[in-house]
Amino acid sequence: MNFFTCINDSLKTVNKNYQLLFIHFFFLFASFFSLFFLLSIPLGILFVLFGIDFTDILKGSFIEIVLSSFSLMKKFLLFAIFFLLTIVIYLIAVVFSWIYIFAGTLGIMNSFMQSGELFRLKNFHLYGKKYFWKTGLFSAFAAMIFLLLGLIFVLIGEFTYSLVEFMENYSHALATFLNVFFYLSILLLSLISFLLWITYTLFGCYGIFVKNYSLKEAIVEAKRTILNHPQSIGRAGLLFVTYILTGGVLLSIGSLLAIIPHVGALLAVVYQFLIQFAHIYISLVVVAAFLSYYIHMDRELNQKNISDEEVPQPAQSPHQEESLPEAENSPPSTQV
Repeated sequence: MNFFTCINDSLKTVNKNYQLLFIHFFFLFASFFSLFFLLSIPLGILFVLFGIDFTDILKGSFIEIVLSSFSLMKKFLLFAIFFLLTIVIYLIAVVFSWIYIFAGTLGIMNSFMQSGELFRLKNFHLYGKKYFWKTGLFSAFAAMIFLLLGLIFVLIGEFTYSLVEFMENYSHALATFLNVFFYLSILLLSLISFLLWITYTLFGCYGIFVKNYSLKEAIVEAKRTILNHPQSIGRAGLLFVTYILTGGVLLSIGSLLAIIPHVGALLAVVYQFLIQFAHIYISLVVVAAFLSYYIHMDRELNQKNISDEEVPQPAQSPHQEESLPEAENSPPSTQV
């Protein structure tokens, strides 16, 4: 399917269902400010009531900062336990809210692309509740894969670093060559692995909504879809590059506004809200574009399966049709 067709479908989907933008922006706004209050209020209590100067704690090396933090936690143990418990509850609430919103968003996008149904808050909550657990469990599985890949690359990096350090004792030129070679190789492998991971994750989530897969089916079919359509990795790469380039342009504009005399700082603050809204819009467009690609790919596969099942019978030639009555009227031959 054409790349620009997917982009066109995604733009139409996001623009027609613009309410999704405000839902995601409100979630981002609420998550940020709730974290700000959770961090500022306890630290303010420690500073005002107990007279603790955090600048003294932050002085020194990293080890000294960690030791000072642990000594402070021992001194105010109940307060520290309550603070950590609050942070854990906050993280759980944010993750669950994100899963609910992501499930509702994919459900709205899928229903619009399949049947042209526009956003309705009732349907959004319906999709969020219906696909919450399957989307959450598959996202947790994908997160475990991401952590495993990260651990593998950390081990590879440590091994290559040790190898370069060892070769440094024998040849500086060879060590420099190996250092550059390993760095570029790991960078390329990490980029390919990330594209594979994001393609696998999105295909699994899309299968849950488009084909109503179970968790096990989503895990298996996502891998099978990538193997049958390896060009989808390149499509994910194009969308990822598009997201990075547009995000870079938006950030550069914010940097230019900040250097304007007198009003630059105020414009930069206002622009930060606009840039977050723009990032949400771009993210939804990218997700919708890949969903459009998945839906069209699934439709082409279904049409191919239907055409393979409907195999036409071979037509008989006129000579064969005339010879059939003659063969029926001819007397049977006798064998001696």
